[in-house]
Amino acid sequence: MAESLLHGRYELIRALKKGGMGAIYTARDTKLADSLCAVKEILEDKQSDEYYQLRFTQEMAALARLDHPSIPRVRDFFRLKGKSYLVMDLIQGISLEEEIIAQGVNPAPKVVRDVLQVLEVLEYMHSHEPPLLHRDIKPANLVRERRGGKIKVVDFGLARTVNAEAQQQTAVGTMGYCAPEQMYGKAEPRSDVFSVGATLMHLLTGEPCDLMALALSEKEGLPNLPEGLGDIVGKAIDFKAAKRYASAREMAAALDRWLVEFGHRHRLSSARVSFSGRTRPMQTLVKPKLPNFWPIAVAAAATLALAVGVSLGKKTQPTATIATTTQTAKARPRKAKRPPVKRNHSVRPMPVGLARRNQPSLPL
Repeated sequence: MAESLLHGRYELIRALKKGGMGAIYTARDTKLADSLCAVKEILEDKQSDEYYQLRFTQEMAALARLDHPSIPRVRDFFRLKGKSYLVMDLIQGISLEEEIIAQGVNPAPKVVRDVLQVLEVLEYMHSHEPPLLHRDIKPANLVRERRGGKIKVVDFGLARTVNAEAQQQTAVGTMGYCAPEQMYGKAEPRSDVFSVGATLMHLLTGEPCDLMALALSEKEGLPNLPEGLGDIVGKAIDFKAAKRYASAREMAAALDRWLVEFGHRHRLSSARVSFSGRTRPMQTLVKPKLPNFWPIAVAAAATLALAVGVSLGKKTQPTATIATTTQTAKARPRKAKRPPVKRNHSVRPMPVGLARRNQPSLPL
C-alpha cells in the first residue's frame, strides 16, 4: 500500500486538470485523518538544475508562510524522481471560467467585487520582502467557494519571488493573460496587474482573452465594456509596464471609485488585508449611504395638513351644536321648579305607628 502512495503519504484520487506545466490532483492525506488535499505536480525545464532545486525550496517555504483567508494553506512540498510537488488545501467550489460557461457573464458590479478580492491577495503577496508573484492569474485559477461565495486564488505552482537574479526566471504563464515582460522571463508585480486586467476583460465579456489579436487588429480600442471600466482595463493591460497601474492597490482604488461613481455600494464581510501585509478589518472606501428624506418630508407634510383640517373642523362643529341646542331650548318651555320644602328641624314628627301605640285605651 505504501508503494502506491506519493511520497509515502498521499493517495492520488483523480486529476483535476492537466497542462503543459504539470497537473493538479485531488488526493487523500493518509497521515492527516484521510483529509482531502490538492497536489500540484510542477514541470519546468530546469528541474535538474541545482540552482532551481535550491530556489524551489526557498520559494515553497515562502508560500508556506503565507496566511491569508483567500489563499489555500500550503501543507507540504517535496521533490521526487526529478519532479517537484506542492500540496495545498483543497478548495470546494467552481472556477470563474467554469461559472461563465455554465451560467454566463455576471453583472459588472459583482465582477468588480470579485476582482477586488483577487487584488487584495496580490497586494498581500507583493508586500512581502522579497515580493512574491503569482504569475498565472486567470479565471481558471480563481475559485468561488460553494459556501459563502468568496473568491480563492489557487494554483501557486508558478509563484516565484522577485530578486536580483530575476533575469534567470523561466518564461512561463498563459498566453492572453501573460504580460510581455513575463514572456521574456522578467516578471515583476506589475506583471500580475496585467493578468488581472486581462482576467477582468474575460469576466466582463465572457470571451477568453487574445491580447495579441487585439494588438494586431485594425479595430481600435477594447471590446464593448461597461462605461468607465474600459479605461481601467486598458490601463491595466498596457503593453508597457510603466504605463500600467503601479500596484494592485492602485488598481483596486480605481475599481472602488468606479463602484462609487455608478452607485454600486459594496462591503466585504470578510476581513480585508491591509497593504502592510498584516491582517486586520479594513473599512470600505465608500461613504455610508444617506437615507432618502423626500418620502419622509412628503408624509410629514400630508400628516400636518390633515391635523390642521381636523383641528379646524373641531372648532366649527361645537358652535353649530350649541346653536341648535339653544333653538330647541327656546321652542320647548321649561317646567316650573317646585319650591323647596322648608322643614322645621327642631320638632320631629312622630311616626304614625308609634303615635297610635301611645294613645290611652278607652273603656268599652
